[in-house]
Amino acid sequence: MEYLLEVTDWGQHKVPNHTYIVDGKGHLAGYIKQGTTEEIWFKTPMKQWSKARRKFKKVLDKSC
Repeated sequence: MEYLLEVTDWGQHKVPNHTYIVDGKGHLAGYIKQGTTEEIWFKTPMKQWSKARRKFKKVLDKSC
């Protein structure tokens, strides 16, 4: 699993940047809401999730 912290600058819009959990195939398996450490897992990975038009930073520590 890979943990990706979103660092997208949304300008004047108030959009939270969460930490996303991506499996080895690039599918979204879960996420961690901004300001928390609780992992939220999906029953089945989201296959149509895309990193397009966003910026991410790889995170080694899950407690972002």
